[in-house]
Amino acid sequence: MSVKTKLARQAVKTTAKHTARGAASKATRKPFRSITLLTAGVLIGLVVGWLLANHNATEKPSETGAVS
Repeated sequence: MSVKTKLARQAVKTTAKHTARGAASKATRKPFRSITLLTAGVLIGLVVGWLLANHNATEKPSETGAVS
């Protein structure tokens, strides 16, 4: 494993730990806000996923560039 790859992996690992600790700390200080933001993110993700799935299902073959 190269030094560059090893440093990149270590940076990702450190960033993930830092993010997790920060999120946990903020959740203990402001639990209502954390739950609200998490719920909003889940709902937005569900809506976007549904819209993308619904859009792709209703596309006509001529819109996708497929030749019949």
